[in-house]
Amino acid sequence: MSPDRSHVSTAKERIRGYLLTSVRHESRSIRAWHTETHHEDELIWSTAGVARVRAGDSVWTVPAQRAVWVPSGVPHTIETSAESLFYATFLEPGIAAQLPREAMIVELLPAVRELLLLNAESAMPNDTRLRLQRLVIELLRPSPGAQVDLRMPETPRLSFVAEQILAAPADTDTTADWADRIGLSARELSRAFVAETGLSLTQWRIRARVRASLVQLASGQTVAATARGLGYASPNTFIEHFREIVGSTPAAYFAGGER
Repeated sequence: MSPDRSHVSTAKERIRGYLLTSVRHESRSIRAWHTETHHEDELIWSTAGVARVRAGDSVWTVPAQRAVWVPSGVPHTIETSAESLFYATFLEPGIAAQLPREAMIVELLPAVRELLLLNAESAMPNDTRLRLQRLVIELLRPSPGAQVDLRMPETPRLSFVAEQILAAPADTDTTADWADRIGLSARELSRAFVAETGLSLTQWRIRARVRASLVQLASGQTVAATARGLGYASPNTFIEHFREIVGSTPAAYFAGGER
């Protein structure tokens, strides 16, 4: 599904004379956008549901308390859960000098979220708006916390395996099965995956399943149904994997409770 390009054009027009502007996107069902590359820096954040962002060699699935920073010129794709509401905030390129020129997770403080919403939805004098925008930009910082991200391998054979797992995370093929399919030994495949992604193939697949589960859970699917759909024989095993990677149970994660 293509993005509403008129909204993007409007954002580019509205940013003139200011430092940033936000475009609101709402969806009742799971939605995907084609790959986009912008001249502006972009901050992707949500107030409801979960957004999945792929940029560079990483894939992130982020809930409402975080955002993805995508610098200008970086191709990226977005997928959102059902009943989602997210914003694409466009910034003048390089205005947030403290953030790197590569895509990454940004911790979105509640105060920053409220300031962004105020900027998007409220009328105010121009000088007040500019002061607000400067404060937002000053408070943007890389996230120090855990993030459900996946580093994609670069070599063609490993990239093929990774893409197949992302497309069908419930697949039960073993490392040996994948190795045989691409003409490597199981040991060679595992070592190569560690070298290119920092994780063994098994660890990478578990993380891919947990990442995929966030979109399903945020869309209202039960833990049991999500676990079953991702190939888990037991919901308890899925919950254990979720806790190991995210730091909390699915229920606590979406409730914002204790980890």
